[in-house]
Amino acid sequence: MTVLAISSQVVAGHVGNSAAQPVLQMLGHEVWALPTVLLSHHPGHGAPMRRATPAADLRAMAASLEDGGWLSGLTAVSTGYFTDPDQVDAAASILTGIRHRHPDITILVDPIMGDQGSLYVAEDVAHAVARDLAPMATILTPNLFELSHLTGREDVRQLDDIDAIEAAARSLGTAEVIVTSTPAAQAGHIGTIAVTADGRHVTENLHVENAPNGVGDVAAASYLGHRLNGQSVQQALEAAITMVASLIAEARVTGSRDLPLAAGRYAIIAPAR
Repeated sequence: MTVLAISSQVVAGHVGNSAAQPVLQMLGHEVWALPTVLLSHHPGHGAPMRRATPAADLRAMAASLEDGGWLSGLTAVSTGYFTDPDQVDAAASILTGIRHRHPDITILVDPIMGDQGSLYVAEDVAHAVARDLAPMATILTPNLFELSHLTGREDVRQLDDIDAIEAAARSLGTAEVIVTSTPAAQAGHIGTIAVTADGRHVTENLHVENAPNGVGDVAAASYLGHRLNGQSVQQALEAAITMVASLIAEARVTGSRDLPLAAGRYAIIAPAR
């Protein structure tokens, strides 16, 4: 199976496509990674060298892949970080063309906008993602703040219980909505909720302060990879969250600010509770 992944890329570390690509590959999927921006490293390590991909180049790259037959066997498309609204428009155009040729294709949109109550992309980027990309998704993976933004809630505290979160997720009309960073029933834990037509599935793990970079990227990639491999929503959710917990634990041992994907490869391939 082949995934076209449109997101950021770093030279050092594992965030954006530099996290998603190896995870998907370890789960058995080919990945064509189309970078929206190339950074020397995650900004959490200090100001990186960065070079954004012009929207016209994103379109041209996708057109060249299409002309060469590289997109004929696509199974899924994933989108993540964008630097400007023109890139979002280009991605939406690319997705529209792919979906026209592959009506049943899986489209995962990670609506990367912000967290902890504030945006970390420009407001026009967040608006474009919500308007142009989120409605195209078959799988959406917002955190709680992003869910509040997607559903027009100015105060994330309006989503303070599972029922409210489920209702907000359902209002988006997406087949599968995976909401991360949700309140948990158990003290010291954090939740993730999958909302589908069949109901909701909840998993909880220990909350870790100052988690390594790239957690959301590897979780979304793992979930997508397991779903493409035929696992149920609940199975894919539990596999992704278990994998993330194992990688965070490994990073704590080494003191790394980045997830140790090579050292933790067995947790990716065969996560175990």
